[in-house]
Amino acid sequence: MSEMKAREGQWYVDRANHEFFLVIAIDESDGFIDVRDRYGDIDEFDFDEWDAMDLAICSAPTEWWQDEESGSDEADDADGDTHHFKSSGTT
Repeated sequence: MSEMKAREGQWYVDRANHEFFLVIAIDESDGFIDVRDRYGDIDEFDFDEWDAMDLAICSAPTEWWQDEESGSDEADDADGDTHHFKSSGTT
């Protein structure tokens, strides 16, 4: 059981499932924590789910999806979606 308090803007790893996610919002009144995983998918956990996870604070994964406010010269993928990755530069 986790006694780790969620903080907006902090990355966490669920050690049981090896899942990385960023806390993007905490809704105290409704009891939900909104997160974005390293692929850009948004999900939510209720406080009980959060407390049941085996969590650790971590830094952002080497590669992860993120919104870029400024324009990008990157081409769209074949399916028409644009993905932005933060890279370690080792590609």
